[in-house]
Amino acid sequence: MNALVYLWPLVIELGDFQIQSVTPLSEVAWFAAGLLLLAGSSAAVLWWNRRAYSDPFIEE
Repeated sequence: MNALVYLWPLVIELGDFQIQSVTPLSEVAWFAAGLLLLAGSSAAVLWWNRRAYSDPFIEE
């Protein structure tokens, strides 16, 4: 409890902060879809790049 008293001056108070509404499910779905699209396109680019150049250390 004493540590809280010493640390309290370091706390930044934001005032009366209340959440008025919940984020709509459609926005969460669009965010998830965008994240999946970004991850999928990144994976495709990495796969294509790896496929384009043969590894000089592997004998075929």
